[in-house]
Amino acid sequence: MFQTPEPLQGATSRSVVRLVGRILTRLFNRLGWLSVRYPSLTLQDRLAEFKAISLPLEPSTTLRFNSHFVPYIQAQTDVQAAIALGAITEFQRGPQLQFFKRLAQGRLSEMGGRQFVDMDHLLRLLNFGHAAEEIWKLMPQESKGWVEGFVQGLNAVQSQRRRAVDERLMAIKPEPYTPQDILLFGRLAGADVNWPIYFSLIEHHLHGDWLAWWDTLKRVGAGVANSFEDSAAAPSPSAAQSVSALLNSISRSGSNSFALSGLRTQSGAPLLANDPHLGQHLPNVWMMVGIQSPSYRCVGLMFPGVPVLGLGRNPDLAWGGTNLRSASSDVVQLDAGALCTEQTTQIKVRWGWARQRKLSWSAHGPVLTDCSALGKMVAPNRLALRWAGHWPTDEISCFLKAMRSQTVQQLHEAMAGVGVTPLNVLGVDSQGNIGHVLAATLPQRVDFPEHHWVLGEEAAHQIWGSKVCASDLPRIINPPEGYLVSANNRPSQAARVGFLFSGDDRILRARQLLSARERFSAQQLQQAQLDTTSPLAQALAHGLAGLCSQYAQTLPQHTFCQSLKIWDGSYSADNHAALQFECVLTELVRKLAQHKGYPGIPALMEQWAYLTGSFLDELMQVHSELLRLWIPQSIDHADHNAQRWQMWGNLHKVRLRHVLGYSRVLGKLFSSRSFPAAGSRETLMKNAHNLIRGFDETSYGSQSRHLSDMSDLDSNFFVLLGGQDGWVGSQLMQDQIPLWRSRQSIQMPLRSETIDKLFPH
Repeated sequence: MFQTPEPLQGATSRSVVRLVGRILTRLFNRLGWLSVRYPSLTLQDRLAEFKAISLPLEPSTTLRFNSHFVPYIQAQTDVQAAIALGAITEFQRGPQLQFFKRLAQGRLSEMGGRQFVDMDHLLRLLNFGHAAEEIWKLMPQESKGWVEGFVQGLNAVQSQRRRAVDERLMAIKPEPYTPQDILLFGRLAGADVNWPIYFSLIEHHLHGDWLAWWDTLKRVGAGVANSFEDSAAAPSPSAAQSVSALLNSISRSGSNSFALSGLRTQSGAPLLANDPHLGQHLPNVWMMVGIQSPSYRCVGLMFPGVPVLGLGRNPDLAWGGTNLRSASSDVVQLDAGALCTEQTTQIKVRWGWARQRKLSWSAHGPVLTDCSALGKMVAPNRLALRWAGHWPTDEISCFLKAMRSQTVQQLHEAMAGVGVTPLNVLGVDSQGNIGHVLAATLPQRVDFPEHHWVLGEEAAHQIWGSKVCASDLPRIINPPEGYLVSANNRPSQAARVGFLFSGDDRILRARQLLSARERFSAQQLQQAQLDTTSPLAQALAHGLAGLCSQYAQTLPQHTFCQSLKIWDGSYSADNHAALQFECVLTELVRKLAQHKGYPGIPALMEQWAYLTGSFLDELMQVHSELLRLWIPQSIDHADHNAQRWQMWGNLHKVRLRHVLGYSRVLGKLFSSRSFPAAGSRETLMKNAHNLIRGFDETSYGSQSRHLSDMSDLDSNFFVLLGGQDGWVGSQLMQDQIPLWRSRQSIQMPLRSETIDKLFPH
């Protein structure tokens, strides 16, 4: 515990080494090396850089910061607040915004070279900016003024700041922002979570089994997968798979949200807790911010570049939500004579010559099969994409209304114009009400296709000929249970909003926890957020134990089966049985896939909904002689791997990566150090993974948390997995990781005197 002091000479030598190390680190940061793994810029460095920038702000406008570089804006006018919000957004996240802009516009090849050409082609076909001009034309003047002020602040900083390390390495020359760029960011964040499923189904045309998979999906739903195929079978993901992974990591594709009425809390006032599930990257895809202006007095999280709080709190209301996973898109098979407008687009390529590609637009939307990554799968059929995001819906105005709302009823009314991302929005107010509304603009559906997941043109015209929005969809205020929970599950049997919902794992566990006690404190609700037990994993393990014990031959094999039988479904980092379950599950799925004739494990056999809904039944239908061969082999292999890794957290870890962290050359220099990841695919604290094939680093799951107690204006707590700053070389890009791991949070108050105390800079 205590150490003997070393001689002064040794201490001096170490001081010299540290000094040289600091000098080299700063030098390497300037050159683009060691900038994430060994950051050098402190809070004082970043504050000094920000102060050096000339901003178009009135003297009465103040930006305050806490020790984690989280900003609090205090302004006498709303426009000044918007300018300040834009200024700090660009200063902290400018390189991230410039990357997002190029991603949304299909310009990845300009940064990464020719291997991204097919991805760019698909992104341009998706056409995120299609409705931007019409949205802007229809937007109320008040909202336009807010967006224009935000853009003014963005450009004021962008024109003065130096180029970042990652911008230089990716050949990004920062470009001025326009209001249309802001709408583009919103559509990018609203990418449909069903696209990866559709793209995967299109790719299954190669195997001729897509109708069978469609039947399976209709029956069991779909979860969120990190990747698509067995790495041994498909070492290089397709363009469609890569685009899907990118979009899923930044769109609100998962999440949990809890709302408790005062009847269920120790304070007698409602509680709200939000846990967004997104890509676990550097920088985080959320920013933490506080705003005080004539119209807005709120704290919360915003998607960089979209100047509204997607979840947060004002004095009277707290709000949050989860992805609705609604059917916001359809794939449409075009008739042979369908008319399309065509244009040629030029894709600039770094280190190479530009490529030209065709873009076709049909009456139903972009023709996806113009992209060779998808077209070769279904030739000669032509498939178009119908997406609600191509409709001119105004989410910015809706959330600005929500930020001003005082009651749950007003929150529900504010959500009536939301199109994408389709959301379950939960709210609690200071009057004691809790509520849940479905915020989406969708085609008015009678039902979903029975025998084919691709619509014909006539059916598409009929379905997409009329719309429904939040005011037409189910909502609830003050349910008798005294709580509301959303976890991407089916929200209502009566609502024809979708069919590919997440399974019931998280919702079952949440209801178990919320029913276990009469009243909750804020700390006890946070413990529910952090739970890592999976009821469906426990049930599947119990079923596998019963089947495997029939064919186990040796004492170690029977002991293995007994361990599965008594496992409680916990994925705590120190759990051994979770390892055993995941290892044997992978082996048995691999054998079943080979038995079906697949070269590897198909993507849809990795879906948790399939594994918990169909896998065991299919396995039990295999001839007993094969099971007699498979099961002992699978148990022995699984037991060997489990003994090797010992604990779940030794094999399953979190490593946060910058986009440059995926480079084979510089990857580790632009990644955080890894740490054990508790949780699994569908635990409340999610750290998602596919079937375990060895050492696993999650890249999707819980990456921010929010908790508000309506009994106290200052009782609002947030934390990001990573940090507030997005500047490569800044210590503030990762400084919240220790808070995350120790289950601590950052307080975001609403009282002025508390703001002055906690935001002293």
